[in-house]
Amino acid sequence: MKADEYLRILTKNISNRKIRKEICVEMKNHITDQKEAYIKMGYCDEDAENAAIKDMGDPKATGEMLDSIHPVTIDWPQVIALIIITLALQLVKKLLELNGSDFLSIAPIDILRILGIFLSVYALVWIGIEKYSDLPLFYGKSQRGGSNANGVFICSLGIVMISHSLLQTIILICIFASIISIERFIIESKRIKKEQKFLWQQGVACEDFNYKGKGLFDNATKTVYSQRQSIKKGDPLIIVNMDGFNLIVKKAEPL
Repeated sequence: MKADEYLRILTKNISNRKIRKEICVEMKNHITDQKEAYIKMGYCDEDAENAAIKDMGDPKATGEMLDSIHPVTIDWPQVIALIIITLALQLVKKLLELNGSDFLSIAPIDILRILGIFLSVYALVWIGIEKYSDLPLFYGKSQRGGSNANGVFICSLGIVMISHSLLQTIILICIFASIISIERFIIESKRIKKEQKFLWQQGVACEDFNYKGKGLFDNATKTVYSQRQSIKKGDPLIIVNMDGFNLIVKKAEPL
């Protein structure tokens, strides 16, 4: 088993994307150091690499062990942003009221609450779409056609329109923060499941494409995206990453 193959098996079993690359680099350095040590002991290059890899243990078991140490966590930036933005909007609302602004003159309280509920529900849907598309917390139109209306901001606006006291605001923050965390965790779990199924699979391009096209993997046709490569029909492909739920491929050595 070569070092690249070992690292592929290892990383496929690590679900936490945030630390996967870091672990891969660290493990690759360990293998290189061990290989150099064996070469100094008189091993040839190939035998030294094989011995170094053997010292690292079974890649699947090692990957699963590292995965248990570094599990997927809650999307804390989303939760923190929800708390900060909601409290900030509530503070602005209170300051405007102290200055004489009357929000009831805009619409009756029931209408405001109904609109707030609608915005909050819409925000939950949009936050799920953001997670599915793997959009960052703050993004703009330059990023895959996204808008600047971030889901967390919409949810915060909805909460402020629903609540009419600080206690109500805090309660709603807790409720929506929990829903958002669970929603994004479920979507991330499904993404991890798909990634672990397809990562490093090899296949063949079904058509010519520069960005989006079709590839054949395990006798099944999949929509794939290239890494800024021009792919020709019949080119061998390997799945190297996922962007959201999209399979990212590059040209591979012939099967």
